[in-house]
Amino acid sequence: MLEGRILTQNYQEFELAAWDGENRSRYEPLDDKILVLVDRHVDVLSTGIELPDGYADRQTMAAEHGIVVAIGPAAFRWNDETTRAWEGRRPEPGDRVYIERYAGQLLNGDDGRQYRLMSQKCVGAVQRKPAVVVEMKTKRKKRAA
Repeated sequence: MLEGRILTQNYQEFELAAWDGENRSRYEPLDDKILVLVDRHVDVLSTGIELPDGYADRQTMAAEHGIVVAIGPAAFRWNDETTRAWEGRRPEPGDRVYIERYAGQLLNGDDGRQYRLMSQKCVGAVQRKPAVVVEMKTKRKKRAA
């Protein structure tokens, strides 16, 4: 009965962008723009399914997360209407951010990687650094028998 039907699901598996701390793209953002190295969608899913040609590229263009590589001099200084000073945490290079889908302009860097140049208002959230867990070892007192 299921012959000829296509089962579709939204496969979303991204390879997190690794960044060494240096802007190798050749682009420096101006004004309130930021440069983000987006996460790349994998070509083969963890289940072993190989995705059709072009699918991973389309999903990468729709990526909603990446790493800030560079920030323009006016980014996160004022609110979007420039009526008041920015309040709260400012993203810095190396921070993982969540951005609007399809935001900004795609740029191919000198290093062969794909970047997005976007306005500060396209950033919705900054991922917190993972909390450092400190193990507390308790000393047990031995009872004298």
